[in-house]
Amino acid sequence: MKFHKKLIKKGVYGELSKVKEELDEAIDAEEQNQDLMLLIELADIVGACAGVANKYGISLDQLVSFAKLRSEVAEAEKVK
Repeated sequence: MKFHKKLIKKGVYGELSKVKEELDEAIDAEEQNQDLMLLIELADIVGACAGVANKYGISLDQLVSFAKLRSEVAEAEKVK
């Protein structure tokens, strides 16, 4: 069964090409107004990012912690 309306190039896990694949799939899901499929693709983006991070010796926990820190800094900058 095919869920996506567009042809999406397959990426390689652990490479940025996999992140792009999952992002393209998420965009396609959003264009179709498919909230559940979008949730699945967003989760796949996290997994693909974890694969790239792992390639460089960074754990998913470290990646998420740093993302939260960057968000906090961005929010603090808005307040100034």
